Amino acid sequence: MRELAPHLVWEAVLLLAAGAVVAGLLNANSAVFSRGQSWAGLAILGFAACGLALSLRTATPNLAIGSIAVLAGWVYADQVNDGTSVPAAFLVAVLAAFGVGLALALLTGLTALPAWAVTLGGGFVVSAALLQATEGRLVPVTGAARASGGFGAWVAVFVAGSIAGAVLFALPAVRRGLSANRPSGGEDPARWRPAKLTGALVGVAGSAALAGVAGVLSTRLTSAAVFTETGHLPYALAAVLLGGVSVVGRRAGVFGVVLGVFIVDGVRRWQLIEGAHAATTLLTTGLLAVVGLLAVWLLELVGRRLAPLAAAPVGSPATGVLPVAPGFAPPLVYDVSPPLSGPPSGYPPGPAPAGIPAQSTGFPAPPPPTVDGPVFGQPTYPSPPPEPHPGAIPQPWTVPSMGGPAPQVPSQPASPPVSGPPNSDPPAGYPQNPPPAWPPQN
Repeated sequence: MRELAPHLVWEAVLLLAAGAVVAGLLNANSAVFSRGQSWAGLAILGFAACGLALSLRTATPNLAIGSIAVLAGWVYADQVNDGTSVPAAFLVAVLAAFGVGLALALLTGLTALPAWAVTLGGGFVVSAALLQATEGRLVPVTGAARASGGFGAWVAVFVAGSIAGAVLFALPAVRRGLSANRPSGGEDPARWRPAKLTGALVGVAGSAALAGVAGVLSTRLTSAAVFTETGHLPYALAAVLLGGVSVVGRRAGVFGVVLGVFIVDGVRRWQLIEGAHAATTLLTTGLLAVVGLLAVWLLELVGRRLAPLAAAPVGSPATGVLPVAPGFAPPLVYDVSPPLSGPPSGYPPGPAPAGIPAQSTGFPAPPPPTVDGPVFGQPTYPSPPPEPHPGAIPQPWTVPSMGGPAPQVPSQPASPPVSGPPNSDPPAGYPQNPPPAWPPQN
């Protein structure tokens, strides 16, 4: 509920704006809603926007809804002209749209590629195929295949379906399962996991089917199937953005799409009644889309504060990595052993001298001294120099002016030479016995 709260506030603002648009329409023409074309425009834009909103909720934006709608309209016209009944032709056209969406959804879900890129390219392919099949000509329909009324029922279906889908998507389990294509918590967007395939199938294929319904309704209204996109995508995008559906997925309200459709189509029809130029209508739609983008940005900003999204568990079976094919070794798993217990110490191992804390038990014991002197890798410890005798030449460790030994500095473990055997000969003046055990006894 905390995630929906900002959207409900924004939808209250949209409700006031929709009321103002309806009042303006009635003031411009009191009989505007008594004509079939007003309800037909709402139904066509409503199904297209509902499909685009579904793809945005699942973070798989379908930018091919315009081309798919045109494809469905052409299939419908071709079927009824061949003698197929209207309901059967309607069903075949929607199934054709769903088939194209299914192919795009599989390509998106199995490769983890961005849905906008896949569907944009797929839309170009569909448009090229339509242009080749129709040779750039309209395909007219006659008789019962065309309709000028009855679109109010389709508006009711759109409104009920949009609100029911939004309520279903508001359930945390459904929202979390279908919005896996939205990266969160620093997740790699190109990382594949099974939930992304599910979201793509629902978002891309479902939006294609809804776009197919919009295309058939458009053909029935205009009594002809066109061969190119007629503006389904820009108007639907403006309505969806104005409704507060996030462009990055998951976050959306309940009534926003319905209110956005009423506002965008109402403003467009109002301008047509007033005789506005087509460029002015497109400019106004673009401005509404920009307002919607700013609203989405604000809703995302507030939503992250109120209900931050949890990161997907990386590496768990739920996130999924592609299974290892037979004959290939599984990935290596490195075992990092825990560090040695106890604080570090700078004292040599062994019994601690008086007044010094006991050494940690995590260090190995030093090797025993050898009879023949130090060996490679064995630590050595300094021995006290012998007392000088009268008449002896001063050694490096004595100070001639003072006649006494200089302060001794403990030496570090002797490093082995770069090459050749280690030198085990002690310097002149050192005793030939091995070094005493640690610590030295004074």
